[in-house]
Amino acid sequence: MAPRPGVETTRFLSIDDAAELLSVSKRTIYGWVQQGRMPYRKAGRRLLFLESELLEWTKPDGRRQYLALIR
Repeated sequence: MAPRPGVETTRFLSIDDAAELLSVSKRTIYGWVQQGRMPYRKAGRRLLFLESELLEWTKPDGRRQYLALIR
């Protein structure tokens, strides 16, 4: 079934996928998560990332928007 026009699908990324998307190492991702610098989710002990949140976070004002959400 194809997604409907105008409806965004939620895509969760693994740490490997997130590192590839952002062109950084997994170690860098772990550091950013530990510092609270990037949006993430946890499923048990596993880190998950929403692709749409990471893309928004990479915009020039994305970090400020993320920090406002967690306060």
